[in-house]
Amino acid sequence: MKKKLLTLLLLFVSALLALPVLAEARKEVGPQEAHSYPFHLTQALIARSKAGQSVRGTGTYLGKGILLTAAHNLTDEQGRLLAGQTVRSYNAQGTEVFHTGATANPYHLPAGYRGYEDLRKDLGLIKVASSLGLPVGQQELKLAVYTQAQKLVGKRVSSMGFSSLTRPPYTQASGQVLAVETDGTLTVDLELVEENSGSPVFLDGEIIGIVTAVTEECRGQSSCSRATITPLTPELKKELLDPAGIQARLID
Repeated sequence: MKKKLLTLLLLFVSALLALPVLAEARKEVGPQEAHSYPFHLTQALIARSKAGQSVRGTGTYLGKGILLTAAHNLTDEQGRLLAGQTVRSYNAQGTEVFHTGATANPYHLPAGYRGYEDLRKDLGLIKVASSLGLPVGQQELKLAVYTQAQKLVGKRVSSMGFSSLTRPPYTQASGQVLAVETDGTLTVDLELVEENSGSPVFLDGEIIGIVTAVTEECRGQSSCSRATITPLTPELKKELLDPAGIQARLID
C-alpha cells in the first residue's frame, strides 16, 4: 500500500497556505490539558538544516534526555541526515522546551534505514537538552512492544500532535487499528493533518508506535482518516531504545 508522508518540507520560507478547517475527528488539546500528563511531553518539532531547509513535525519527550520522532523528520529522501541540522521543540504556548545541545551526534536512526519509503523503520531518537532547565534523569513515559502485531488489530488507540496548518495547532484523536500491512506498519482509522509525523500513539497508557504517513487515497488532502503507524518492534527496541536506556516492555 502506497503511503504519503505527513511531514511538511519548508524551503527557506513557508508557503502561504490557507488554514484548513479542523477535521471533526480531531479535537483541541485545551490549555489546561496541554499542561497535564502525558500531553505536556509532546511538542512541535522544527528541524533546520545548515542549508536553510526546515522540516516541521511532532516529537515526544520520553525522558533521560531523549526525544522520539519519525526518522524522516531528520533525513532526506534517501535516509541521510540533513547536514548541519539543529532541532528545537516547542510546547502549546510556543515556548521552546528542548533543543539539540553540544552532543557530537545527537541523532539516532535504525541501522539500514533507507529513507521515506522505509516506513517500518521510520523512527528516530534525538539527544536533547532542556531550554527550561527541566530534569532529564528519569524516563517519563511507558512504552510497549507487541511482538505479534496482529494482536493490535481491533484495538482503539489515541494520539496527539502539532500542526501549524490548523487552528488550534495542538490536537488529539483516537481510532481503531484496522490492519497490519505487508511492510509491518499498521493502518488505523485515525484523523491526521500535515506535520503530525512523529506523533506518539498510545494504547492503555503506553506508547506502541508513532504516526508516520497516510495512505495513497489521501494524497492532496489537508487531512486524512487513514493513518499509517510505525509500531515499536523488538528490532527497534534492540537498535534504538535499549542503547538509549529507554525501557519498553515486550508483550507476546
